[in-house]
Amino acid sequence: MLMKAKISMAVACGGGIFTTTVVTDKIKEILKKEKIPFSITPHKITEVPNLAGYDLIIVTGKTNAKNKAGAPIMLGLPLFTGVGAEEFTEEMLKEIRRIMEE
Repeated sequence: MLMKAKISMAVACGGGIFTTTVVTDKIKEILKKEKIPFSITPHKITEVPNLAGYDLIIVTGKTNAKNKAGAPIMLGLPLFTGVGAEEFTEEMLKEIRRIMEE
C-alpha cells in the first residue's frame, strides 16, 4: 500500500501567535514520538476556508469555517489547555493515520 510520505498540517488560531506556538510544539512532540514525518505551518483562523495543500487543519478556537479544499478540521484546544489532551491526541493520530493511508 502506498502511503503519503508525510502529513502536511496547518495550525490556525484566532490571531495570537502564542496559542499556535504551544499547540504546534505539542503536535511536533507527538508526531516525533510516533515517528510520523510532518510539516506544520501556522495560520490565522480567518484563513482556514482558503487554505490549500493541507491534509489536516488544527484550529485552537471555535470556527464554523469549512475548508474549501476539503481538509478535515479538528479543534486542538485540548493541547493548549491540557483538558482532554490524551483523547484529542488519540483522535488526531487516528485521523493522521487514516489520511496517510488514503
